[in-house]
Parts: sequence; structure tokens; C-alpha cells
Amino acid sequence: MRKPVLCFDFDNTITRGDLLDLLIEKYSPDDRWRAWEAAWSRGELSTRDCLRMQVESMQVSREELFAHLDTVRIDPAFARIVDWASSLSVDVIIVSDSFQPIIERVLRANAIEGVPVHANSLAFSAGRLVPAFPFSDPAFPRSANSKVRHLAPYREHTKIFAGDGRSDLDAALASDVVFAKDALAKELEARAVAFRRFDTLDPMLAYLGDSGATPQP
Repeated sequence: MRKPVLCFDFDNTITRGDLLDLLIEKYSPDDRWRAWEAAWSRGELSTRDCLRMQVESMQVSREELFAHLDTVRIDPAFARIVDWASSLSVDVIIVSDSFQPIIERVLRANAIEGVPVHANSLAFSAGRLVPAFPFSDPAFPRSANSKVRHLAPYREHTKIFAGDGRSDLDAALASDVVFAKDALAKELEARAVAFRRFDTLDPMLAYLGDSGATPQP
């Protein structure tokens, strides 16, 4: 096997459940976010526009949001995967349609350090959230952050990807080994693309422990 790179979605992959959806529901002042979500599901809104409207409508200060994020716990297998990768100088990256400050705060709260995060941008202004999408690409409309672009530097690696949603499809199709669940698993099944099912990240940890996934010195 070529040297692997481990690529992870964040919400409902590293976290237990879709953290961003939970935050939108918790801090939205009304139910407009549900209508936007439904329009996105019908293909009437792009992922970027849906996320932008949902996040802009949230009413929460930076301090309140971060205090909540400090209570979020992630899949404990992720820390063990990071330790495995560190011991073998294997890169681990997170590619997500969530937002950089949210992900980095949760990782810090769970004592995860040194994992690069490629996500959307988020600023705070007078108790409101200001999203931005520096990695949006019209060629990949399924995600607001073109995840497949972040895998491009790893052409000479075996790309091992874990994800759960429609926004993960392009990255999954560009990877060599895929762990999938929920909507991503359905999309891959419909395309007859091979993948490994997961609920927690323990199956990925077990796979990495096999000799076939260990890079040669």
C-alpha cells in the first residue's frame, strides 16, 4: 500500500450526531431554517445558500456558542486513530461543510491537537454569525466547501475517507478506501461503489491496525 492519508468529515462522523444541525436548531429564533432545509433537499437551494441563510439567522454570541461547544464530546476512536497516525507519520485531515472555529473549538475541548481543518469560515459580529465560503466551487455543488479540492495534494497517497452525507460524495468518489453511513452509504450503493459501513469509527481503527493499512518504512 502507498502511504495513506486519513480524511474525515466532521458532523456525524467524528461527532455523535450532526452537530451543526443541532446548533442551527438550538440558536435559530424561528422555523425558517426548516423551510430552507426542505428547499435544499428538493434541489431548490444550493448547499452554500442554505447554510448561509441558516447560519446568518442564528442568534448567539461567540461566548455562548463556545461555552456550548466545550461540552461536545466526539467519538473516542478518533483520538486513537490520531495517535496511530502520529506514531507512523501519517497525515490526518478534516474536510467539512461546517465552520472552522466550531470544529477547532470542539477538537480542543476533546484534547485533539495538530489535525488540519479544511472548512468554511465564520466570524462574529454583534451577537450574530457571519459565514463565508472560501472553498466553494460551482463544479462541486453538493458541498459548500469543495472537499475534493483538499484531497488533491494527496494524489500519490492511498486516500482513506470517512463520511456520512451527500456533501461527502465527491470526496468519497475521489478516495481509495471509503467508510460510509447514512446518506453517503445510500449514494454509494446507488452507484455500485464499494465502501465499508461504520456507525462509530471503531471499524476504521480496526482496519488501520491490519497490516495492509500500515505504511511501509
